[in-house]
Amino acid sequence: MASTDSEEMERPVKRQKLEARKIQPLPQDVLLLSLPHILAHPPTHRNHSRSVYLSIIALRKFLSTPNLDQHQECRAWTELAEAGFRLGLETPGIENEVERAITKALMISTKHPSLRMYKPQITYLSARLAMYHGNVRLAQNALKKVVNNFIVASDPPHVLYAAHLAYIDCVSASAADLEPATPSRRHAPPNASSRTASAIKELHTLAMRNNHREVALFAMVLELLDFVQNGVWNRIEESLRQAEKDLDIAPHLLPDCQAKAGPLLGKTNIGKVLIVHVLVLGVLYHTYTGDYANSQTRLKILHDMLDGGALEAFGISGIVDIDLANSPQPLQVQVTHPRVIYGLGFLVSSVSKRDPVGRRPKRRVYANEGIVSMDKELKKEIALPIWASRADVKDLQERILLMKADMTCELIGIAISRSEFDEAEEHISRLIADTRSHGLFHFYSARITLHHAHLAHGQGHKERALQCYQVAAHLSRTRGPRTTPLSDIEAQKEEEDAQSEDLWVNVSARAGELWLRIGMANELEDEAEREKEMEVLRPKVAQVVKLCQGLGGTLQTVGEILSACSSKEYLVTKTHLRTALNLSTAAQDNHLRALVLALMAAQYVHTSTEHAETMLSTAEQLAAGLGALPKAAKTPEAAAKKEAAKNTPGGDGIGNAHLRLWIGERSLEIKRRTADERAALKQINLNRKFLDAVQRVEKRKFEAVD
Repeated sequence: MASTDSEEMERPVKRQKLEARKIQPLPQDVLLLSLPHILAHPPTHRNHSRSVYLSIIALRKFLSTPNLDQHQECRAWTELAEAGFRLGLETPGIENEVERAITKALMISTKHPSLRMYKPQITYLSARLAMYHGNVRLAQNALKKVVNNFIVASDPPHVLYAAHLAYIDCVSASAADLEPATPSRRHAPPNASSRTASAIKELHTLAMRNNHREVALFAMVLELLDFVQNGVWNRIEESLRQAEKDLDIAPHLLPDCQAKAGPLLGKTNIGKVLIVHVLVLGVLYHTYTGDYANSQTRLKILHDMLDGGALEAFGISGIVDIDLANSPQPLQVQVTHPRVIYGLGFLVSSVSKRDPVGRRPKRRVYANEGIVSMDKELKKEIALPIWASRADVKDLQERILLMKADMTCELIGIAISRSEFDEAEEHISRLIADTRSHGLFHFYSARITLHHAHLAHGQGHKERALQCYQVAAHLSRTRGPRTTPLSDIEAQKEEEDAQSEDLWVNVSARAGELWLRIGMANELEDEAEREKEMEVLRPKVAQVVKLCQGLGGTLQTVGEILSACSSKEYLVTKTHLRTALNLSTAAQDNHLRALVLALMAAQYVHTSTEHAETMLSTAEQLAAGLGALPKAAKTPEAAAKKEAAKNTPGGDGIGNAHLRLWIGERSLEIKRRTADERAALKQINLNRKFLDAVQRVEKRKFEAVD
């Protein structure tokens, strides 16, 4: 009986019959207004354009409905303008529709105070449209009015900070950087940099007053980035030091902390993001100034951060939340995309490694690995938010391509400095092909021409090198704003031509031309002709040297070498060479250091033999290290490859043959003077080997480029 009761208790309960719920259809106006959110797709989705177009159709139909609610109508006009930006203003008819939508939304929000929440967003859209038309000043004034006159203290903090950031973004964006490209764009206002700094300062002061420390740190990093972008180098060091102190990076830069790996810096996502940005800027700044030790200290921390998972703090699309005290709504900010940071890790590492000496120079290793990684990234789908547009996808892809091109330039530079001319030509050809394929050649035309000049100079093709130096200097020259009107086609051509403007390339090309002309002048046998040629060159040298003083450690070293070679006074020459040696040593640039040591040794050959021998020996070691080959595996294929490389300039393990031959001739002169016949005979044999290598280099036929 008990078992029967238990069986009855275990029986499943009979399901109750439920009445079918009758689903009511959505009202037409609600459905039309909700469709843009239902159909939303990121810009990388194959149905993105279709979804945006259907959203625009739905909003048009909704706005054609009579007797609309004011709130819904304002929302619809605002969303219509946003959808137009996502679809692209270059689409026929969209620009006029966006302008009409913004005008309608502004009228409605101004007429009804209850709709003031829409005013900042509508004004931002209006500013974007004005910037698209090239009217930067109108856009800045509109956003400035929102910050000064519209936002009140009772508004939520994230709304207040968003308005400030929109104004900063508008002020910092020059007319040449706006998207998409239009023929009407011109130069930015001349006081844009000072206005940007002032706007960032206001944001920092406001955040400190509201006790929002992370927003203040964000403003501090924005200020540092603005200084770097505008080349305000005299203020970067102080700003960088303050940022490192406030972000708690400074204690980890001490030598005691470098020996042991500590925990990952940053407690919040935005903290880690800001630390990564400051470290990247710190590495670049100290590399630029020629401070190798400080750059490597920060690079090590950056590698630890990236290897420790700091990229996860950037999110999948670079949108990070900043929590605000006493506010339920965080401030969402768009930071650098994680894929760009990933590529920057390789690029910054390659740029900061200036030493080309050794079997496997790290500058080449990082550049090679970075190019492989960027190729893989370009094949992946890019994660972007739903509100992004196709222009954002194009911009992100272009950034990755630019980083890949920059790393290819690093490979070209190290190949030329190591006299690996075949490899340099291969990389130059690949760079030209990549930049032309993706429409980026105008950005790199001057730099590619400068690479050709260095390549021809290294091979002894004087006339071609001079021509390439002059073309590179012309392409990279500084342009001023044009006052005369141009047609759209002429304006587009002028705009593409102006994108190759680069002060560093310009000064480097002019310095290279002068260096070559000084060498050609010293080859003249007639002393009067030689001095006459030098008198012509000295004013040009003085002008270029003056420009080199403010363009970083490398060009400053080049300027000191030019000053030394053009000076008439022995003591002045020694002073300039000593300064150049100190600069190249601090920057760990052993390519320049070998040249400086050789030039300094020439000053002591007839006065201090022992000192000259020491310098020549050091220069010889560095020049030989420029040809050090990696250790190959002990296989027949590797042995055959190594044997074939011996007949290739740069692959024979000699390194800088011209410099080693010059050093060998000076060393032979000293050995003969000291009556060391055995050492002199050995040096003669070495000089023959160097002479053969020089002749192989000079016999190479450089193919003309159309």
